[in-house]
Formats: sequence, structure tokens, C-alpha cells
Amino acid sequence: MALLPLDEAIDIVTQTALALRESHPPDTRVTTLWEASGFVIATDVRADRPMPPFDKSMMDGFAVRAADLVGASTELVVVDEIAAGEVPSREVGPGEAIAIMTGAPIPLGADAVVVVERTQRAGERVIVQGTIGVGANIARLGSQVAEGEIVVERGRIIESLTAGVLASFGAHEVPVYRRPRMTVIATGDELVSVEETPGPAQIRDSNRKTLMALGEAEWCRVVDGGIAKDDRHELARNIRDGLDGDVLVLSGGVSAGSYDHVRECLEAEGVEILFHQIAIKPGKPVLFGRTARTLVFGLPGNPVSSYVTAMLLLVPAVRILGRRPDARSWYLDLPLVERGLDATQGRTTFHPADLVRLDGDALGVRPRAWDGSADHVAYARASVLIRRDPQASAAMPGEHVRVLMPRSLVEW
Repeated sequence: MALLPLDEAIDIVTQTALALRESHPPDTRVTTLWEASGFVIATDVRADRPMPPFDKSMMDGFAVRAADLVGASTELVVVDEIAAGEVPSREVGPGEAIAIMTGAPIPLGADAVVVVERTQRAGERVIVQGTIGVGANIARLGSQVAEGEIVVERGRIIESLTAGVLASFGAHEVPVYRRPRMTVIATGDELVSVEETPGPAQIRDSNRKTLMALGEAEWCRVVDGGIAKDDRHELARNIRDGLDGDVLVLSGGVSAGSYDHVRECLEAEGVEILFHQIAIKPGKPVLFGRTARTLVFGLPGNPVSSYVTAMLLLVPAVRILGRRPDARSWYLDLPLVERGLDATQGRTTFHPADLVRLDGDALGVRPRAWDGSADHVAYARASVLIRRDPQASAAMPGEHVRVLMPRSLVEW
């Protein structure tokens, strides 16, 4: 039977996540602005006042009447001084100037600001060099934002600049979307916790920590579901508990071996399996299903397979459930550097690689050597993944390849 292509699997996951999200009313809560960083805002926020809220000086200098400045230089009488935060106490009359600081309100009568570098002051008089246009160095009331204008749209992540905008318009409390709850379970008799010393045939469980860290980075409320042994009753109990959340992730037990019970236990708990095995290397045995309220991912037990399938399938799903922007990862087309790549067979293949700087500001990508789907050390050392489509011919240095940018800045 033909394996499901990767892009079709991604479409199934994203459409299922969208349908699940839209089938339930959005769960929101109100938080203070000081606690809101990283959350997704659940409503449009409008300006409670125009920005700037008054005509203000954009520079340190002197507020003047433009018509008074004629010829190469003009001498004016300095009649007052306005600091930022002060209200002007008098107008600017003919032949007068008022010293003004950046951000201070423009006094009546003035229609321009001369920067201090163009002036020479002597006591109560100032000599201004040259002429100036009306409106120079003045930010007009409402020129940036009108009162009532939307300044932060629903669905934006509250990060540094967004938080600053919210603060500027008095949004000291904001409604935000609840973070998706994700439970992670590792399976296998060979696994022991990281605190334990492995026996002769055992290994430490690394996948659970990898997936939990990935979920936390994607702003999930992560629940540690522990290690489930290769026992149907124990596994079913762990699965039952994990189905209380928005996302259940299991690592291992999805292949076709005698001790791989994940699919059987999931179906016994009412999980609808939407696909099992896709045309990807590493990660072929990956499983995806759903209940009425929970997305379920059965990821392979090999560390690299688990990580790659989580990046491609799990991450878009939790971003959708969390109403975060840009659910899918981004790719760049970059030239290979130093090393080539072998031809691929019938599956989409991912290789660990590093971004490298070429001449100028150009980027290239250098493949890393790796030793199969258990070699997560090589993947951890890499900065990007190279995607190779099925039946791709060998690629030589200088040829362009598609580069997956995990957690790249452009995702936001």
C-alpha cells in the first residue's frame, strides 16, 4: 500500500486542528499587561486617545513662527521655555521664540521648530540661521494614530513592542487565549528516567524531555505523562488520562512490532485514526488521530524521527489550537556548501545541516554527517534541516536545496 505523502499528512493535521478549534468556543481569560507576554490577545484593542495626543516637538530647539525667519539669519527674543510634560503658558508672538524640548507641546502661535544646532543663543536672544517651512519638526495631533483606531489586532502575540503599544493606550488588562494543554507520554520497557542509571539493555528517556521542551517553546501547558511500559493495561490507563487535554503525544510503540500497542490502545479509547505511516525519512511510522476534543500524535521512538515528525506535524497543530500566527514552518532555497547529498528513494527525506555565511550577506547550507534516526546528537548540533523530495537526484555543492527553518524569526 502506498504511503501517505508528507504534504497530505500536514494538510490533514492542520485541517483537523482548525475544525477542532472552531467546534469549541474560544477559551479566554483576562490577565494584567505585566503577565501577558507570550500570550495571544483575544480582542482588538483601540486607541483611547490620538497619537500624538497633541502637537509636539520632534527635536530640541526653538518654537517659532516660520514667517519671521527671513534672509541668512534672524534674531528673535526668547520669551519662555517648555520641557516635556509641561503645558505651554504663553503664545509665540511676532519676533519671538520659545525654547522647547523633544516631546513638549507646541505653544500657540508657533508653526515650526528650529533645531538647536541651527541656532546661537545669547541670553534672552537667539540667532536662527536660514529659513524654515511651516510644520517643520512638529508631529501633529493624531498623525500616527487616530482615536478609536485599532492599534493591536486580535490574534497578535504579545511581545515587547506589542506590549509597549498596549501600555501606550492604557490597556493594563487584556483578554488572552488559553494555552493548549499537551500531555507527553513515552512508551517502552527499555526506557528509564533521566535520573536513573540504565541497566545493560536500557536507555534514558530523551524523547519525553525533547517533546515537552518543544511544547513549552510553542506556548503549551505541558503535562508530563511519564513513561508507560509495553503493557496494554498500563498504556491504556496513561492514554485515558492524557485524553483529558487538547493534545496527547506518545513517543514509541507505533511500529509493527509485537510490543507496539499504541494504536490498539488508542482505538480502544475511542480515538479515530486519520493516518498511520507516511512517506517521510526519518519518521515513517507516525500516527495521527482525534477524539471529539483531543488531537493525538503517535510519534516514532527513535529520537530523530520523533523530533522531525513533531516539528512538521505537532507544531502546526498546537499553533492552530493556540491561535498563534503562521502555523507552518518556513523554507528557504539555499546553495549547498562543501558537501553534496545522495539521491533519495520513495520518501521525503530530512538531513541535519548548518547555515553558513558566504561572500557578502549571502547564506548557504552545509549538510552534517549523521548516523540514522537514533543519532539525535547530530540533529541537536545542526541549525536547520534540508528537505529532499522523493526520487530527488543527487545534489552537488552549489546546487540549491530547500531548507527548513525551525523556529525561525519569520514564523512570527
